[in-house]
Amino acid sequence: MILGLTILLLIQIPISIFSINSLAELTSDFITIGSILMLISMIGVYRLNQQRQGSLSAYIFLGIIMLIISFGDTPEELSGGRSLYVFIVPIVMASLILRAEAAFLFAIAGSVIVTILAFSINQFPNTPAILSYFLVALISWMASSGLEAALKDLRVINADLDQIVIERTNELADALARERIESGRNQAILNSIADGVIVFDREYNATLANPAVGQLTEFSIEELQGISLNDFVSKKDIPQISQQSIKNLIQKSEYSEINPRVEWGNKVLSASVADVRDLETQEMLGSVAVFRDITQETQIEKMKDNFVAVVSHELRTPLNAIMGHAEILKEEVHGPLNEKQISVTERVIVNVSRLLNMVGDLLNEAQIRAGKLTVKPEAITPSSLIENLRHAMDKAVTDKKLELITHIGESMPSELIGDSQRLQQVLINLTNNALKFTKQGSITVSLERVDAERWKIEVADTGIGIPESEIPFIFDAFRQANNLEFTTRQHGGIGLGLSIVKQLVELMNGEIQVTSKFGIGSTFTVILPLTLTVGA
Repeated sequence: MILGLTILLLIQIPISIFSINSLAELTSDFITIGSILMLISMIGVYRLNQQRQGSLSAYIFLGIIMLIISFGDTPEELSGGRSLYVFIVPIVMASLILRAEAAFLFAIAGSVIVTILAFSINQFPNTPAILSYFLVALISWMASSGLEAALKDLRVINADLDQIVIERTNELADALARERIESGRNQAILNSIADGVIVFDREYNATLANPAVGQLTEFSIEELQGISLNDFVSKKDIPQISQQSIKNLIQKSEYSEINPRVEWGNKVLSASVADVRDLETQEMLGSVAVFRDITQETQIEKMKDNFVAVVSHELRTPLNAIMGHAEILKEEVHGPLNEKQISVTERVIVNVSRLLNMVGDLLNEAQIRAGKLTVKPEAITPSSLIENLRHAMDKAVTDKKLELITHIGESMPSELIGDSQRLQQVLINLTNNALKFTKQGSITVSLERVDAERWKIEVADTGIGIPESEIPFIFDAFRQANNLEFTTRQHGGIGLGLSIVKQLVELMNGEIQVTSKFGIGSTFTVILPLTLTVGA
């Protein structure tokens, strides 16, 4: 806690001094030094995150958000005007991505900035606003502390259980090789494991199971003896996607996930698998699968996701109000503005827009994780998808002096069935991602028919590309690729765009692929089921 407050003060005091002097002329040397310090700080956040210094990098990340806010307006507006309550954003975020009490640190930091700015322009600090910072911090602390405590207890329990599972699974794999002389010991080990354990041979027939797996999967021990993998996953009320996940994991499919979560009746189970090999010859004898009940943990995670969704939704209202007033000022509804006022207004619009995008991404991610997003099939036309995309992206593409090329294949039907809103979001997110990392050249968006049952969306760019080592992680939430262009976060965002795309595509029973050459460009391909309208 002391470390976090120290970091915030080291970041925020220079910020406040810089904001106080923002009305004076800045030398080019000062601006250059500031830019270099910003670059170094962002690289530092990345390095700390790579070294598992999550809390420290989170403090610096939120400090940089306060830096953006502090540069977003004049001292008058930041200390007592339209931008006064924007400091609430990092306060709320601190309670979510750090410990609950961290909200008070950022309330203190915001109060210090507002107070310094007020005194610098010979004004008395806005006491009600400062009190509101601490009120928001108190509410955030109360809302987050309960969930945080529950999750902390579960993490401790799960860490112990994971270690036990690993140890017992390895013990089981060794014991199976000595089955003839240690069969009694094997059974004792199996019966002592609280998690469900089942062993499959090379033909994927069950040869051994403990009582716990019977309780978790609602099979009797007798039913499990000799049961095939197909019957094991299909005889109970299990969703198709969970059946496939278990089969992929045990059969070592290239599509298998690491420790997938699967729905089994009214339970949520995590699954892991280990090879069973002969100790002498290392010949593959089969696989041992371990299932653990994580229903309670999943429910608590959903509660936290719901909380994030509610907070994100509530943040939109004040941010939209700020955006609306800024746009009114820019349109000179209340009178003409000079060049400096126009510049300040544009900075407010840009920074609030960035915050709105971040809040929107957090809200979408929370809704997807909470299972609140559904697909609403309707008749759509490929041409309307392209038209809406151009309407949304043309100005941004033109501003970067790039070319947006769109193409609809001749084999594409004039009309098909799909969720227009989700498809549009996928198109915009992929195109926006390409726009961020393309400095020159073009972005090509194509809609093509793959075969009688599938069609695809393809977004190709001539940007910086993705390092090959980072491609497996490109769809992870809150992660951007490991190179300088991404590390500096100079393109904005919090690393959720591609994660949201992947989850939306899977929600529509599709798949997404990426090919990239570092320094040349990237191509994202979304393949979706093709359902035609009557007469199409």
